[in-house]
Amino acid sequence: MAIRTVKLCKQKGCVNAATTTGYCRFHYLKNWKKIKQQQKKKAIKNLNKYIDHIMHKNPNGYMDTIREDLKNVDQFSRKADNFFSEDDYHDIMDELSHDDVDRVVDAIKIDDSF
Repeated sequence: MAIRTVKLCKQKGCVNAATTTGYCRFHYLKNWKKIKQQQKKKAIKNLNKYIDHIMHKNPNGYMDTIREDLKNVDQFSRKADNFFSEDDYHDIMDELSHDDVDRVVDAIKIDDSF
């Protein structure tokens, strides 16, 4: 007979089984906004790591590489697998349209001191 373990909710004092991202259903809903904010911060941090990597790998043409990657979701997710998951990409990009992405990329300024 196999022993089955049940993970408990992360919420202090809760003894319900964890069902979603470490919380029981009630505490997941209660903490939903905080969880989403943490996921978005993680996604932004990982995107910054990816951009730093591209800048060091291709210092002369990194802007073109970043522009192309942001315009092509499939290409971007293949290149960025080491930095963040596809969910992280969607956390960042879901709120932006293609016009927004173009505007963001065009507004990126090159820091000569880098």
